[in-house]
Amino acid sequence: MFTASAQDAEEEADNSQRRLNAVVVEATRRAGTTVQDVPVSVTAFDASLLEDTGVARLNDIEQIAPSVQIAQTESAASGTSISIRGIGTGSNNPGFEPAVGVLIDGVYRTRTGIALSELPELRSIEVLRGPQGTLFGRNTSAGVVSINTAGPQFDPEASLGVSGGNYGMYAAEAMATGPIADNIATRVDLKYRQRDGYIDDVNSGRELNNLNRFLMRGQMLFEEGDASLRVIADYGQTDEDCCIGVNLIQGPTAAAVSAAASFAGLQGFANARPEDLKVALSPNRDIRDDVEEWGISGEYKNQIGTISLTSITSYRDWQADRAQDIDFSGIDRAYRDGTEITDKVFTQEVRLQDNWGDLDWLVGGFYMNEELGYTDTIRTGSQANLYTDLVTAGATSALFPGGFQLTGSLGPSVPSLFVTVPFDTNGDGVPGDPALRVAPGVPAGLPPYLIPGLVDGGGQNSDVFEVKTNAAALFTHNEYMVTDRLTATAGLRLNYEEKEISYDLTSIAPACDFFFSADGQSVLQQLAAINATQLALLSCNPAVNSEYNGSDSDSFDETNLSGTAKLAYDFTNDFMAYVSYSRGFKSGGYNLDRSGFDSVLFGGNGAQPTDLQFESETVDSYELGWKSSFNTLNATLNGAIFFQDVQDFQENFFTGTNFRVINSDVESYGLELDVSIIPADGLTLQGGYAYTKAERQGDVIVPLGNGQNQLLASGGTQLSLTPEHVVTASGTYLYDISPNLTALFHLNARYNSEHITSAATAGIADNDAFTLVGGRIGLQTADGKWEFSIFGENITDEYYNLASFAVPEQTGTIAVYPGTPTMYGAELKVNF
Repeated sequence: MFTASAQDAEEEADNSQRRLNAVVVEATRRAGTTVQDVPVSVTAFDASLLEDTGVARLNDIEQIAPSVQIAQTESAASGTSISIRGIGTGSNNPGFEPAVGVLIDGVYRTRTGIALSELPELRSIEVLRGPQGTLFGRNTSAGVVSINTAGPQFDPEASLGVSGGNYGMYAAEAMATGPIADNIATRVDLKYRQRDGYIDDVNSGRELNNLNRFLMRGQMLFEEGDASLRVIADYGQTDEDCCIGVNLIQGPTAAAVSAAASFAGLQGFANARPEDLKVALSPNRDIRDDVEEWGISGEYKNQIGTISLTSITSYRDWQADRAQDIDFSGIDRAYRDGTEITDKVFTQEVRLQDNWGDLDWLVGGFYMNEELGYTDTIRTGSQANLYTDLVTAGATSALFPGGFQLTGSLGPSVPSLFVTVPFDTNGDGVPGDPALRVAPGVPAGLPPYLIPGLVDGGGQNSDVFEVKTNAAALFTHNEYMVTDRLTATAGLRLNYEEKEISYDLTSIAPACDFFFSADGQSVLQQLAAINATQLALLSCNPAVNSEYNGSDSDSFDETNLSGTAKLAYDFTNDFMAYVSYSRGFKSGGYNLDRSGFDSVLFGGNGAQPTDLQFESETVDSYELGWKSSFNTLNATLNGAIFFQDVQDFQENFFTGTNFRVINSDVESYGLELDVSIIPADGLTLQGGYAYTKAERQGDVIVPLGNGQNQLLASGGTQLSLTPEHVVTASGTYLYDISPNLTALFHLNARYNSEHITSAATAGIADNDAFTLVGGRIGLQTADGKWEFSIFGENITDEYYNLASFAVPEQTGTIAVYPGTPTMYGAELKVNF
């Protein structure tokens, strides 16, 4: 039979009492190594702690991993990003790939959102901090989160679990595992979770930000001699109304929003504070975030003589469908309708590892083929013209009696620019230059308003992007025992990637077409004369600009070397220190957003595929770390001091006229500590601390033309969603009530110091320092037949922002994505 699995090794090491840092980790891709064995800044969480803490999805690990930050914005499926040590990549659209690699049972997930489905029973989670540019998949310039699930067993076992809680939460799960032959074991997991939303829409009564997730997973394990094959097939569905931003600050356009909404008998904004978790949206626009996915993978292991062979093959098919009210208010200004994302990925990895005397060598190869599809639909609503004219009339009322309107939706009661505006258009200091001609197509008998209006249901009717990626890598990772105490590690990875984009864009925006006419150019000139060019964007927003309509394609390829060099010295059997250098790499790509193009109307050179391309990101990381055990105290203390130089850090900014991906330089440095102790029988305490400075190394500036520049972010500032100080702590106490009954008491907490939530809202939507507390109290039988517990998350009902943003086309209005309020419930699990 095959040698004991990692799960068996952990169970044998447990000896009915939790051991400290005894989790077998994959950090160096060697079997049987634990946290204390590897010269890597890694924290691992075993099944017991994960269950006590309530980790059921990738988002939940933030509560126990201090260096990890997870942000969720407009979509759980495609708007979730993860960072380690302050380094991560926003996920505004599928063109952005993560800087933190996520692997589930060794299979690389191409986007953070793709790893957000419900998870089955977990064996362990590893968080590897800093670049992991040698051994793990691709795009691991910030780190790796490796999730390992429970596998099939040859001892028959089954379980049923049910739970319920506030916000109408209920969940059910079932598992069965056991042999079907002497050398074949199987496992089936079923899981369903539902919860009502916790954000109320005051205009429709809808409850938003709910959960509705289903997972079905089957596994089969074949063992024959030294060989084993683990096959996993899964299918999952998500059907949710997510994710909603609530209003924080109303800007000067708020009056126009409220007025337009009142015409429809609705509220423009909820009369509430963010912590009241209320929002005003358009009742006629859907909010949905649906996912359907399936995948199959096979992990084959064998011994070829003394050489260990590992091969992991996988194919995944992931599809998301989104709808969203993107004006984030009660006006029917703009919305997404049927935005679709598809991701089909094949991966293959092969590793060979052996020991030759004092040399432990490993070589391998990795290949990925990905076909990414994105169909976006940003459409203009029934009140788009009304809002435009209310804003322009208000913005110009100080210059002209009653102001002027761009489209004339308010009727003749508000005079138009053609008729009443006596201002200087040619710079000669004389007002009252010749009036503009009447715009073509204006019906007879109506005042000559400036531009054609937006079309209800117009805008992006089908922006189709396709990106094909082929990625290949050869890598080696070698450990050489220089002496009995000194080990040198050298790793190298040769990365090759090629990307090809094609797109076909269709938008209906009559105002944009008009601006290319002689009359339209005159309008832009006169708006510029009163410093009001930005008003034109209300009817010709970059997101719907028909100037970019058409088809095109582009491609690029790149080759990069990444790797690591380390020295580790065992001063004693219980204290090891190491120094390391690691280089990480994250590939470049394409911004899948028509607003990423340069507009001729606003000083650019027109739409070109290269406008959407951004450069690859590299990280040089230097680290001094240690692993220490104190057997007399039954404790461990691990730590690392790090410095990371990030070149061409990838960020997406709104410039005022379009979204652009900017490559800039960032430095990240700090200190990390992990401590654990068993001070008494049955009591386990664990904690972590992270001090992180992640600072821009220069101003982020974009040219606007005519010699003018725009400052998007200042140098020396901390990156968003990166607290300088984070502390995590957890404690679990097992108390034997009787020989057959044990009580469990668990408490966990995470403290975040104050931090900004977006560069665009710095000083406005910052998070004050806050602490999230969770807990569990339960009873379990000594024979493991049943267990019952009550649990709570954010039990002090702390309010905090997951992220913030400046609402498009509503100058000065800020919205935030609120964190989850108090959740509590009870759970019963029966084992057979």
